[in-house]
Amino acid sequence: MRTKLFVLIVLVSILLGACAQPTQAPVVEPEKIIETVVVEATKLVEVEKTVEVEVEKLVTPTPGPNPEAVIQGVEPGAEITLWTFWLSPTFDQYIQDTIARFQEAYPGVNVNWEDHQATFQDDLRNAFAAGNAPDVINLSISEGWVSDYATQGLLMPLDDAVPQEVKDVYFPNLWDQQLVDGAHYQFPWYQGIQVDLVNRQLYDQTGLTLEEFPKTVQELPELCQLIKDKTGTLCAIRLTVNDLLAQMTYEGGVQVISEDGTAFTFDSPDAVEWLQMYVDMVKDGVVDRTVLVTDQDRVGLDLFTTGQAAFYNTGPNLIREVRANNPGLYGYLAVVPAPVGKSGVVGKGLMALSVKGDTAYPNASLALAQFFTNPQSMLEFSKIVAIYPSTPASYDDPFFSAVPVAIEDSAKPYAKDAVSKLADIVPFVPHKADVNEIVLQAVQQALFNNVDPQTALSDAVAQANALLP
Repeated sequence: MRTKLFVLIVLVSILLGACAQPTQAPVVEPEKIIETVVVEATKLVEVEKTVEVEVEKLVTPTPGPNPEAVIQGVEPGAEITLWTFWLSPTFDQYIQDTIARFQEAYPGVNVNWEDHQATFQDDLRNAFAAGNAPDVINLSISEGWVSDYATQGLLMPLDDAVPQEVKDVYFPNLWDQQLVDGAHYQFPWYQGIQVDLVNRQLYDQTGLTLEEFPKTVQELPELCQLIKDKTGTLCAIRLTVNDLLAQMTYEGGVQVISEDGTAFTFDSPDAVEWLQMYVDMVKDGVVDRTVLVTDQDRVGLDLFTTGQAAFYNTGPNLIREVRANNPGLYGYLAVVPAPVGKSGVVGKGLMALSVKGDTAYPNASLALAQFFTNPQSMLEFSKIVAIYPSTPASYDDPFFSAVPVAIEDSAKPYAKDAVSKLADIVPFVPHKADVNEIVLQAVQQALFNNVDPQTALSDAVAQANALLP
């Protein structure tokens, strides 16, 4: 009984304890489920797919031939030398820029440039003698250098080497100058319009106006006497000692050789009268004797530039020398047309470019000579100095129709017409260099040694005729 009672008490206690404690949820372990997935391997295959897309393309056209490259067959890798006459340093930039433009037109050609000045003639003669003369040479037409060297067989004839359409680029009167046996040896380069620069400080002392400046060569002695009497200065008049037969022809109307070319005739009455005019000026002491017979144009120009001469015959391009060397004189400067001789022709061309006869690169040399004388090159040169193109097309530029401002530009409005009338009226002279030397000696004998002009010229004719076949 006691045992039952104890058991009953224990059960009651358990029940009461269970009611007093919170109920706790049983902890259930998550069931681990392992799922087996079967993956089938798939092979990746690259598939090329062409998609047409319309794309706007900018196409650069293939450049055509350079329009300034007009000479064909220029030798690859050619290296040629150019000599100019008294252009450096004033025109260094122009020359260098033109060479650069040439090398763009004719890729692969290398140009070496040298400028020679007072010793140009001596340097060139020595170079020819040594066999290393330049390929392209700046020669003076007015001094007769082209015909001189061509007569000696030192220059390349152009007739068969230059296409007709290239020849037609130039004024015909300029292309046809300095012919030797009917052949052409020069590309006409920059031209000058003959003017007289006038120093008003001296000239005005004569009482003459600019309009009264001599219109003919034959009036010069009277003017020079007046200038000496009023100012005490001498005239800076220069004979063309490198081409005296040409000066006789233009100034004196002299026929220097017979029409059939068999005899020289420069001892005619016209020739004697021409020489006597200069002899009288020397005797009267109205001309500077050094300037009269120098072969350097700068000698006379220097006399004028230093204010020691009332006028000087030259081209407007050399006004820059006056402005640079004597700015004070520039303000007193005037320009008048040059007097005309008995021939009625003012004169011939000024400068040319010729090609050495035995150059190793004939086509490259022809190309360079033609390039420097083409319309574009000529126009660019004209814009920096008062020179005038040998190419009619250059004058189409508005530069030449503009109203002149500087005195250097005073000839621009009539330049094209004046250049188109320049003419070489001197006939072909056999053995020209030798004959000119004979004439020079005769002229100097008459000028300075009191030899009668008729005697001096007749003796010279006899010597010159001895050279003919």
